[in-house]
Amino acid sequence: MSIRSEKVSEEIKHQINSVLTKDLTDINAGLVTVTNVIMSRDLKTAKIYLSFLGNKETPEKIIEKVNLRKKQIRMHLGSKVYLKNVPELFFYHDDTMEYASKIDELIKKIHTNDNDEV
Repeated sequence: MSIRSEKVSEEIKHQINSVLTKDLTDINAGLVTVTNVIMSRDLKTAKIYLSFLGNKETPEKIIEKVNLRKKQIRMHLGSKVYLKNVPELFFYHDDTMEYASKIDELIKKIHTNDNDEV
């Protein structure tokens, strides 16, 4: 990834986090955080990975709600990030934390029997 696309990714991440926490609180998704933004080489598309805490709905439902607000988010980006084209946004659920938690639980299960044998 080039330095320019990294900088654009970071700025888009910051701006979308701002929109999600301030302007889109009515989607009732708990705490929504942008964990990663991956830009295409031409900066015309952005894959945005979201993490959720304290939500009462499934991640798929929350992604659906965010997708319904995609136009509003792009308008905000257009006013805050100065690019030739505002990138097309694609939202995905980032399940890295759940996966890491599951792996941690499995490791703890494996090591519970270690203390009994010593």
